[in-house]
Amino acid sequence: MEKYVDIFKPIRIGTKTAKNRIEVAPAAPFLSGRDGGMNLEYAAYLNNLAKSGAGIVEIGVSNVNTSATGSPILCVGNPLLAADLSDAAEIIHKHGALASIELVHSKYMRMPAEKVANETTEEEIREIIGLFANAALNCLRAGFDMIMIHGGHGNVPAMFFSERFNRRTDKYGGSFENRCRFGIELLSAVREKVGDRLAVEYRISADEMLDGYTHIDETLEYAKKIEGLIDMIHVSRGLLEKRECLPYLNAPAYFPRAINLEYAKRFKQELSIPVAVVGAFNLELAEDALRWGDVDVVAMVRTIFADTDCVSNAYKGKDELTRPCVRCNTCIGRTHSKFIRVRCAVNPRLGRELWNPPTTAASSPKKALVIGGGPAGLEAARTASKKGHKVLLLEKNAELGGMLRYAAAASFKYDMKKYLDWSIRTVENDPNIEIRKNTKATPELVAAEKPDALFVAVGSEPIIPEFSMSGTDKIVWAGDVDLGTAETGRNVVIVGAGFTGLETALELAYKGKSVTVIDMVSEDMIGADGVEISMIGLMQLLKENNVGIRCEVRLEDVSAEGAVIRTKDGARETIFCDTAVLSLGVKRNEAEVAQFEHLAETVRVIGDCSLERGGTLYNAVRTAFDNVMEYLP
Repeated sequence: MEKYVDIFKPIRIGTKTAKNRIEVAPAAPFLSGRDGGMNLEYAAYLNNLAKSGAGIVEIGVSNVNTSATGSPILCVGNPLLAADLSDAAEIIHKHGALASIELVHSKYMRMPAEKVANETTEEEIREIIGLFANAALNCLRAGFDMIMIHGGHGNVPAMFFSERFNRRTDKYGGSFENRCRFGIELLSAVREKVGDRLAVEYRISADEMLDGYTHIDETLEYAKKIEGLIDMIHVSRGLLEKRECLPYLNAPAYFPRAINLEYAKRFKQELSIPVAVVGAFNLELAEDALRWGDVDVVAMVRTIFADTDCVSNAYKGKDELTRPCVRCNTCIGRTHSKFIRVRCAVNPRLGRELWNPPTTAASSPKKALVIGGGPAGLEAARTASKKGHKVLLLEKNAELGGMLRYAAAASFKYDMKKYLDWSIRTVENDPNIEIRKNTKATPELVAAEKPDALFVAVGSEPIIPEFSMSGTDKIVWAGDVDLGTAETGRNVVIVGAGFTGLETALELAYKGKSVTVIDMVSEDMIGADGVEISMIGLMQLLKENNVGIRCEVRLEDVSAEGAVIRTKDGARETIFCDTAVLSLGVKRNEAEVAQFEHLAETVRVIGDCSLERGGTLYNAVRTAFDNVMEYLP
């Protein structure tokens, strides 16, 4: 705990006291029932969040309507679901945290802000305000300590406050005072219902980031107007309905951490109520922000998704055990972009808490042999050891990490590097795991070890076709460029516009190279099978760094002059380059996998070499965990 002092100082918020200054930021897991009630899956998920040790646990995106929308989010406006709300508060309370819940009007959340701000009648405005007030009362009766009014990201209050959206001529539009009216009336109605028996937190976008939209000076003036009606203000930024803002709501690995801290410091300086901040924090950055008095509370969710013991570990002085978040946005990409249930790339239990029993030591330990020390092999070894089994891990190279070493090599992939280091460290320090590096697995070696269970994690091989300049330094593989074992010239063509190719392009651009990326797909299909929020941010950075992208062209050859391409209309041309970097994906090594069949009673193939689509950390970790949990009792 010596490393973390200010995090663990209690704080008074209204009439409530939080045991520490970490808040689980609100996020919709899409785990609740379609009727708007809570089910066992949601309860198990919520229990793990509350068990994190955070002082405030916020349930995200909860609908104030009296009837469910069919989306798997909680409906707090329906008094018939009081039992579900009460259970949710009880789950949070049993871990000593303040129970809080984020209130939104789901109908208007999905509508264009301009339409809502200008076409909503005064009668409908009174109805919206009444729904929020009644929902707040339901939360109070259910035992909640706090509510959060989501007034940021272009949600209902912000729609009316925005001069860009609001062109009304009645008392809710026009002047600054009139545009503040909706928010003030909503908060006043909430206070009339709940008084000071609930702490009220208000989420706000300090800056909407786009020309002609609301910026921090005006937002601060609005905050001063509502300050007397709220107990804490929660500082974010951006707009949900503007695609270009999305990476700033959930900053991907390419963006800095603590992205809203400078905004929050302004609120702290000018307001007298506690200020919370959100935006790509980890516990180290939270401690710094609190120690310097920049804010009063730090909210985070992805850090806690990655390891739901993270705050508890920090309190016990064991934060080296905490699994780092890689900020890949698998979690948010699934829920916010695809409206499917939350998952985490590095925490295979998240959103699936009931899929497997808690990991306990096996009554009859067995011998597990893992072939390959990449991310899947490391996860398999770690999981098998937690179940009490003895593990032998064979790695053909001198270092563990596999393809993850390439993925973590770029200067901006420091989050991935932290995860890689953690994954290797936890396996190397595990007394149940024997590691043999520089040892290529053979059928004879495996058979001689007589394992009870064999987990094949031999990874995959890069796809590298033959070209005229193959065998020269004119053609290199993206992984070697990432790791620094291959150099490029000044002018580079990268073949393949997947995440790997684009990340390589960005790193080379940061080094001053002139980079063009080519791919056969159309522009709108770039990153279509990946995480949308992260791809938006990556594409913005590529544009800022003058990386060219040419779509719907096919590489035919690499000559002494450059990359020879065929365009969609059949024309053939050459793009001059000093180096062609191949990033054409990977392929499963079926021959290597096949030689290990039938060498143990249980043989499971995991990671990139499994039958599932490989190439992502999420698939590597999940396939490893699932197979060990299912097939190694």
